[in-house]
Amino acid sequence: MPIQKIPVIIFFLLIIAGSSLATTGVPDPWTSFAYMPGITYETVSLFSNPNGQGIPLNAAQIYNDGSIVDATIVLELRDAYGSPIPHFPLEDIWLESMDGNMAPCIAGTCPDTGTDNQGITMWTTTLRAGGYSRSGCYVMVNGMPVQQPPFALYFNSADVNGDGIVNLNDLGLFATSFFHEFSYSVDFYNDGVLNLVDVGRFASAYGSACQ
Repeated sequence: MPIQKIPVIIFFLLIIAGSSLATTGVPDPWTSFAYMPGITYETVSLFSNPNGQGIPLNAAQIYNDGSIVDATIVLELRDAYGSPIPHFPLEDIWLESMDGNMAPCIAGTCPDTGTDNQGITMWTTTLRAGGYSRSGCYVMVNGMPVQQPPFALYFNSADVNGDGIVNLNDLGLFATSFFHEFSYSVDFYNDGVLNLVDVGRFASAYGSACQ
């Protein structure tokens, strides 16, 4: 008995159905969105260390001011149809500076948890990272940035050179700026001046490394 050919219209319907299944539950950078519920217009700064003993996002500071502000980041992860994506692994979501100068440890800028039943996750605690950046940052999902303007969130760390450990190399960079030319890279208290508070934060972080 000869095999009957599938009518053309059914064939195309199957293709469309397969395409829909391929995008359902897959993160979409255009329908997903991230925001800082505690921030209106301020630029904020976050001090981080490779061992995670920096300042949490919910106690970040206004840039060049030092005032405490809640810079918690919320991500609502959606697929191409706008449906929430629950239980998405945190390892595939992270923060990244626009200039690439923030140097995270492995999974060091991932959110606190994977997405919940509503496809939501947050960054509230400390990051594990070195380097410094004043370029703003994106939320990345599966290596793609969520398509929205970058957050005005700056980063610095006692791991000034971003090699994953706070050591004599970083001490040299800190001392150069402290005694000669001001640099945001070592203004760890983020008040626009270098003083003993910055020395204290560096000393407390000395020897810390990515874990």
